[in-house]
Amino acid sequence: MSDKANYPAISQQVTELILAGSPNLAEDTFSETAEQFGDLAIVEILDAMAPEVASMHLSAFDGGKLSLATLLISPRAWADSLAFFAAVWNEDMIEDEPEFLAESLFAHIHGVLFASDDPDRRAALIREALSTDWGTTAFAALFSTAINEIVELANEIHARGANSSGQTSSDHDIIPLALAIARTDTDAWERVLLELFPDWQPDENELNVRSDEEDEQYGYEYATHRTTGELLLRLRKQVPKKALDTPQPGARPSMGEDIFA
Repeated sequence: MSDKANYPAISQQVTELILAGSPNLAEDTFSETAEQFGDLAIVEILDAMAPEVASMHLSAFDGGKLSLATLLISPRAWADSLAFFAAVWNEDMIEDEPEFLAESLFAHIHGVLFASDDPDRRAALIREALSTDWGTTAFAALFSTAINEIVELANEIHARGANSSGQTSSDHDIIPLALAIARTDTDAWERVLLELFPDWQPDENELNVRSDEEDEQYGYEYATHRTTGELLLRLRKQVPKKALDTPQPGARPSMGEDIFA
C-alpha cells in the first residue's frame, strides 16, 4: 500500500479534530504524519482539505504560535483559505471592534508570510493571495490601520522604486509587510493601494490624503481612503457562501454552508 493511500483517513481525522475545536490535537496528527511520511504529506493533505477548514485551523495559530500547517500550506491553498477568514465576523463586530479584527487579520497574514525566511515561498504566498479579490481587500484592510505610513511609503516607492525604499519616519509593523508586497509584485502593490484609495490615479498625481485640519482649497489632488471598518465589511461580504471545491464523497455534512455562510 502506498503512503498516499493513508492520506484520506488522515485528512478526515484532522478535519474532525479542527471542527471539534481541537487545533492542538490536529497539529499533533500533522507532526506524526510528517514523521512517518514526510513534509510533503502535510502539503498534500492541506491541499485536499476544504479551505474553510484550513482557515479555521490556521487562525488558531496566529502570531507567534507557529504550526506545521502555517509552515507547509501551499500558496494556493492558503489563498483559498484566506477567503474564509472573515466568516466568523458579523456586522456588529466589524462596527464595534474594527481595530481588534484588523489586528487578528494582521497576526494571521504576517504569521504565514514570515513563518520562514524563504523569500521564494513568501513571494509565492503574496502572489497567490493578491491574485484574489479577498486577498487584495484583506491586505488593504491592514494598510488602512497605518494610513500615514502607507502614504509616505507609497510616495517614496513611486519616486525611488521599491528596492531603494524602506526608510520611513515610522517603524510601524506594517512597513515590512508592505515592502514585501511592493518588492514582489508591483501590480499587486498597486491593486492594494487602489482598493484602499479607490479614487487615486497613480500615474497622474502623488498620493496625498487630506487631514481634517487642512483647508479644502489646499492645492493638491487628494485621495479618500476607505476606513478599516469599510474594508473589513467588504472582506466579510466576499466570504464564499459555499466551499470553493466540491466536497469529497463521504465528507461530513457539517462542513457545508451552515457554518460558513
